[in-house]
Amino acid sequence: MTDTQGRAAGRESSGTLEERPPADRGRARLQPGPAGRRFRHVLCVYPYRSEIGPAGRFYPPLGLEIVAAALKPYCQSIDVIDLRWESKRTRDFIRPDTDLVCFSVNWSFEPESVREEIRSVPPEILTIVGGRHASEDPERWLADCPNVDMVVRGPGEVAIEEIALGRPPGEIAGVSYRLDGHLAHAPARRSDSIPDRFGPDRRLRRYSYTVDQPDFHTGLKFDTLASSVGCPYNCAFCSFSRNPWGVKRQWSARTPEAVVEELAGIDADLVAFVDDIFTYDMDRVSAICDLILSRGIRKKYIVNARIELARRPDVVRKMERAGFSLLLIGIESAQDKTLRSMRKGFDTRRLRELFRSLRATRMILHGYFIVGNIGESESEMLQIAPFARDLGLDSLSLCLLRNEAYSGIEEIVADTPGYHIAPDRGVYSDAYPQERLREIRNRIYREFYTARQLARLAGKLLRRRLLTPRIILQLPSLMWSALLGRFNPVPG
Repeated sequence: MTDTQGRAAGRESSGTLEERPPADRGRARLQPGPAGRRFRHVLCVYPYRSEIGPAGRFYPPLGLEIVAAALKPYCQSIDVIDLRWESKRTRDFIRPDTDLVCFSVNWSFEPESVREEIRSVPPEILTIVGGRHASEDPERWLADCPNVDMVVRGPGEVAIEEIALGRPPGEIAGVSYRLDGHLAHAPARRSDSIPDRFGPDRRLRRYSYTVDQPDFHTGLKFDTLASSVGCPYNCAFCSFSRNPWGVKRQWSARTPEAVVEELAGIDADLVAFVDDIFTYDMDRVSAICDLILSRGIRKKYIVNARIELARRPDVVRKMERAGFSLLLIGIESAQDKTLRSMRKGFDTRRLRELFRSLRATRMILHGYFIVGNIGESESEMLQIAPFARDLGLDSLSLCLLRNEAYSGIEEIVADTPGYHIAPDRGVYSDAYPQERLREIRNRIYREFYTARQLARLAGKLLRRRLLTPRIILQLPSLMWSALLGRFNPVPG
């Protein structure tokens, strides 16, 4: 752990909080009233112009929307701005009465553009930055953007409430801030249980999110929902199972009643659960399905799943009836040696056993694989397509191996001769440069998405009533995009 990471994880940059003067620039603006600070106008900004992968633009900025919902009781008015849908800049939405601007910085791309948006906020306005990417290096964001008062490390909805209530920054877990010309870090916020009220206020939304791409337009309304956080598994190389400061996020879930109540208020045809793993507690999944069915909610759902859900065929059938239509399953490799090194908890034999009972489901089975796993040859990578078909997968996504924070890959690369990490965090080797890995990835796509495979996928889409007349007319474009590998969800 670097010194910066250590301080951000809970050590103080100089002295102790008790030794410091009681005021700083951010704190001076947050003097609470009887019920906390009352902001006049709050601006919440998602500062990206594009998004990860071709599918990203139709995902609403859910984390930012949840923060906005937490702030709503403490302000007279609030605007949530998604710059992917705007031609204007952040400064164009700032009003004379704006006294708080919050930014959600989740990704490493568009770094200069994002910084320009943040720096455009006048210094007299309280400015707070949060999000996964900002959490990894709060000192850099405070240094690069002098107008930023605080960086919230990790989930922000609880911290932002405490800020609105006027608590001193040093007493708010997970906040990095300015103090008398220096940078200070309050101790990290440990993983709390996810509250039932955890959710956005969709009445604040200014945009209609639909499943559209430049060459493929479905018109399907799309939304997202968080029903749980964290993951109980310990797969190597996985950074999303940890908080942005490297602490393991234990699995915590909202009650089925709270989840279905939020679902009932969503005006969308297709809803993606953004949980790290939705199917960990299959009894809870069963209860959610029962409530959906009893309330007559008719939508289609996408969830992240582990293959172990195949052990509960009774719940799988109930999920089909309730509208669950797409299971996203992380498989990662067709090689047992790689699955062992990743601590996935299964091998190829076990995968085949579990998929044997799952492949008959009416739900679409989508698999995630990694191209460029350490130690894999080209011939081993190319086994992904036939292995995926053997399992009965309907579709797949391929991403290149990346060195994300706290994934442990950096140490493995350092100990593996011939492997390197690119400036964009991509992992490559002397034998397989990044461009060669992209060529292999695209070949796997072409070999998997045969005419027969696409016909199988179209049949399931039709049976799940996901093929509208508008989509049917665009099937040739869909097939061509699949053959070209345009469904890759992440850059690389």
